[in-house]
This record gives sequence, C-alpha cells and structure tokens, in this order.
Amino acid sequence: MRKPTKREAIIGGISVAVTVALSVFVLQHKSYIEEIAHWGYVGCFFINVITNGTLILPGVGPVLTFTLGGVLNPAIVGVIAGIGEAVGAIGAYFTGYAGRGLFRDTNSGLYLRLSNIVDRYGSKSIFFVSAVLFPLFYPFAVFLGMLRFGFVSFFLATWAGRTAKSMALAYLGYFGLGSILRWLGVGI
Repeated sequence: MRKPTKREAIIGGISVAVTVALSVFVLQHKSYIEEIAHWGYVGCFFINVITNGTLILPGVGPVLTFTLGGVLNPAIVGVIAGIGEAVGAIGAYFTGYAGRGLFRDTNSGLYLRLSNIVDRYGSKSIFFVSAVLFPLFYPFAVFLGMLRFGFVSFFLATWAGRTAKSMALAYLGYFGLGSILRWLGVGI
C-alpha cells in the first residue's frame, strides 16, 4: 500500500468532508429537504445533487423526479435531475481518486472483475450502471476514481446515463401520475 501524495490527500479530504457535511445536513434538516422539493426545477437539481453526493436518502431523488415529472415539464425535469445526479457523483469519484493508495487491493477478485469490465467497455459500462436504478453507483464511482478513469469521460458518461434514467422516470411520472391527477381533476 502506497502513501497518497499531498494532492491526493487534499482532494480526498475535501471530498470526504463535503460528503460528511452533506450527510449531516440531510440528517439534521430533513424538513429543509422537503422545503427544497417545493422549489420546482431548482429543488429538483439540489435534491439530486444531495442524494447522489451522499449515501443518505438515495431513493429520494428518483421519487422526486417521478413526482415532478407528473406536475412540471417532464423533459426539463429529466435533464435537470440528470445534471444534478452527475454533479453529485463527482464527490464519490474524487473520494476514490484520492484514496487510491489507501483502499486498493489489486489482488481482490471483485477489483479484478470490475477493472476488467471498465477496461473492456469503458464509458459504456459507466453509462449502463448510471442509467439503471442502481443503488450501488456511489461505490462504483469511488472505484472509478481509484482506477483513475478519466474525469471528463466519467462525468459525461454519468451525466448521459443519469439523464436517460431521469428522463424515463419523469415521463413515467408524467404519463402515470399526471394522468391520475388529470382524471381526478386536480389542477395541472
């Protein structure tokens, strides 16, 4: 195990501090999260950044995207949620980037399988994992940082996958929830 460089330690420290701070904020101020959800598109962005930047409340972002897709423009909701989720995943990536020397066990079977998949399929694997409602994306993003997968490629593939997933959720909300609300005569 090698000692992380000063740059890696600083990046990792900042990334872990932001993740912990967001987690503590979410746990202590759940009522604010509910209030942010009422902000519409802006709330959608912030909720998705927070829920993808922490391991706390991972299911809130998709539920909010589905719900807002039923009451707002689903295309805009999907795009904004996808951007928010990709921005939130940056913290996980940099946590792995900085912790490479501390956590990497290159003899681990899981490490070897995942690194072979990423080596073989590259950005396509990131797109697939991020496009599926996959609760383990945070550890996968940490792993990609450990592998030193290119940041721009990571962000673009994550953004594309998360946007595709969010668009699907928003349109499901539009056609599902929106139809129910219109049938009940609730003002949309």
